[in-house]
Amino acid sequence: MTHSLPVSDHTTNPADLPALLARLGYAPVATGGVRLRGCPNPDGSLRWLWPTTLRQPLFLELYNAASPKARLFSAFVQLVFFCRLQGVFFRRLPGRFAATGQQVWPRADFALFTGTPGPNRKAVCCYALAPGQLVFAKLPLGPVAAEKVQAETTTLLDLNQRGFTGFDLPRVLDYEPGHLLQSSVQVPGARRATRFGPAHASCLQELLATTGTRQPLAASNCWESIAGQVAELQELSETRVPFGLRTKLQHLLATLDPNQEISVGFAHGDFTPWNCWLGPEKLAIYDLELALPEASLLYDLFHFEVQQALLTTHRSAVDIRTQALTTAQLHFATVPAAELGVAWQLYLLHQVATGALLYHAQTAWHPQVSWLLNGWNALLTLELAPTMEHRQLAIFDLLDFVQLLTRPGVVLKPRAANAYYPAPSSDLDLLLEEADMEAGVHFLRHYPLAQSAVLRPAAHMQSVDCLFLDGSLLSVDLLHQLERMELRLLDTEAVLSQAERAVAGVPVPSLRDDFVYTWLFYWLNQSNLPLNHLRHFQQLAAGQQAALLAHLTAAYGLTFHSLAEASVYVPAKAEHLAFTLRQAPVNRRLHRWARGLRYLLSTAVEFGRPGGLIITFSGVDGAGKSTVIEHVKERLEKKWRKRVVVIRHRPSVLPIISAWKYGKQGAEARSVQNLPRQGQNYGLGSSLARFAYYYVDYVFGQAVIWLRHTRRGHVVLYDRYYFDFINDGRRSNIDLPVRLTQALYALVNKPRLNFFLYADPQEILRRKQELSASTITQLTQQYKILFGQLGARYRDSRYVPIENQDLDTTLALIGQYIQQEI
Repeated sequence: MTHSLPVSDHTTNPADLPALLARLGYAPVATGGVRLRGCPNPDGSLRWLWPTTLRQPLFLELYNAASPKARLFSAFVQLVFFCRLQGVFFRRLPGRFAATGQQVWPRADFALFTGTPGPNRKAVCCYALAPGQLVFAKLPLGPVAAEKVQAETTTLLDLNQRGFTGFDLPRVLDYEPGHLLQSSVQVPGARRATRFGPAHASCLQELLATTGTRQPLAASNCWESIAGQVAELQELSETRVPFGLRTKLQHLLATLDPNQEISVGFAHGDFTPWNCWLGPEKLAIYDLELALPEASLLYDLFHFEVQQALLTTHRSAVDIRTQALTTAQLHFATVPAAELGVAWQLYLLHQVATGALLYHAQTAWHPQVSWLLNGWNALLTLELAPTMEHRQLAIFDLLDFVQLLTRPGVVLKPRAANAYYPAPSSDLDLLLEEADMEAGVHFLRHYPLAQSAVLRPAAHMQSVDCLFLDGSLLSVDLLHQLERMELRLLDTEAVLSQAERAVAGVPVPSLRDDFVYTWLFYWLNQSNLPLNHLRHFQQLAAGQQAALLAHLTAAYGLTFHSLAEASVYVPAKAEHLAFTLRQAPVNRRLHRWARGLRYLLSTAVEFGRPGGLIITFSGVDGAGKSTVIEHVKERLEKKWRKRVVVIRHRPSVLPIISAWKYGKQGAEARSVQNLPRQGQNYGLGSSLARFAYYYVDYVFGQAVIWLRHTRRGHVVLYDRYYFDFINDGRRSNIDLPVRLTQALYALVNKPRLNFFLYADPQEILRRKQELSASTITQLTQQYKILFGQLGARYRDSRYVPIENQDLDTTLALIGQYIQQEI
């Protein structure tokens, strides 16, 4: 009989053997008796033990050999026993033990599984009652486990009386509060089956036909159990079970209608490949200690798919959900899809809540706990995606993920009352060990709701910009060192080891580390401490504020009389700060050179991978360009958290021509006073000269714009672009053939997005009375034709005419194009 998890950590050591073997009727002796061998877990604790006289690897009866790796291990052990090499590969345990005669079992040779840590922990002994007839003895090792074993006994006695024919069950041979003896259900030719097939479906159909009923959800025991467990999880004040998972359970529970009618029935509770034998004729099931008299529909089918996917095959949540529902539809075709969806959600609610409470009570967590919690989180996320913002779900899952790491990560600069609910425009900064940083990148790039995840690597961190399926965004900085260029600001190991738990159990830096890192970050970037950070620290008690200021004096030789004074960047003091940092042992010359070189290399890589975007807006005066640009800029800054630069008409590396005569301010004043298209220049030579001047500005200015903005990831918005020279040269006091200006566009930068805004002439005249209705109509037609030609020729750019009648509709359409690019 195998345990629920195929691989696990344990806490049994040789010193525990006398108490454990006493349960089998064995006691330590000085001479004679039997010696034992053992097979350890990766941490060195005992997993299995058996007498040295054992000639067959009986302990493999306690092992799940369903996966290729497990089958390879099983074959290796069998080869070792066949060659009589047990002494080479399995060490002999200290001490000797002899049967006391107080117990009639186990007979002869036996094998013992020492149990999985936790409230449900039990040891399982396997021995032969007769040739080919194995017996399994379950030995509860705690009060909760004793209740489970008693419940399994009651379940087996009840089910065996029902006369099921489609599957086999163990027979109860003996039961006392300290043990349960049951027969083996493995028949010749039986095997583990990792795929849910007809035999599994037949078993569940017979159970459902015998025990199934329909009733209102609110009246069912499963609903009462789920609601109680979810409420209990919410009330936990001190727990390692992450806040995000507990909160999502509450949200999912709230989406279900308790008045709907559902099907319920008996469930095995742990229906997995390692708790079943698929024989030549039918299925055999065992390990029913988690049986549920009244579970939601197809609970066992869903569990079969989920458990092995999370613990053995490690498939994605999307694949797990798809496989589970597809299998259910295949074998239970008469169940409506909507009812299957509700049953799937009820299974998740019960399984996750039950598991979370179990692990809350468990002190030692083996790696599989993290696998399950992260997997459950992803499955819950898929169910909540239609009703919750994807960015918020990602924050829940990411903060849960970093807390479940072997060395939990730390949220840097936490300013929200609860880090799980940051401001809508906030990014997340997380400090992790370097190996965990890569795991964090993988988590975000493969997040089930991520439409795209753009990675921006740097020497000491990885930045990931995530665009989710609902259009929301989240930028995450995953740091493994706290550095600024060549200087190390704080020691990562010290910050992680001194981290504290904030609201919702989120790990955050200690108060001093939080303040020092925040202050250094902004001062070394030649900036004042932002007001929200200053106000956060000013809320501290006077003594705490004084301690922070005293630390700045002791560590950096800088004296401030208040946090407000310390928040203001002072160049002279900043120079002293940089000098002090360079004197630290971690910032000695060779270290600085090495970090500086890494910084330059990462900067060079980023330099060659521009992440910015150029967007142009064209249209006649009164088409609404300025209003649209203002709203687009605001959305880019707040929703997409991009730095935005607005440029009028051209790069403006060269000043407007009149500035040479009137000066920059005088030329700008004259430009504002004069209406467009009022210039009197109609000469070819003067038009060529004027156009050549502006053309040089476009050709060389585009390189400047790239260096200053595009390569740094900024978004550049052009209020008018080169297209005016083609279609509306009179606006720039130029009169040249369209074929010439359009041909020369070939050497001008082609922005990714180009929008031409137009409206009904009467609507434009209502807004601005600068052009005649016929001129507006003519220019609109020319722009439409031009954008059609350019769109056909330059496929890497988009040229989109938009009728700007309704602002919200216009902004929504523009937003869709921008979202695709970002």
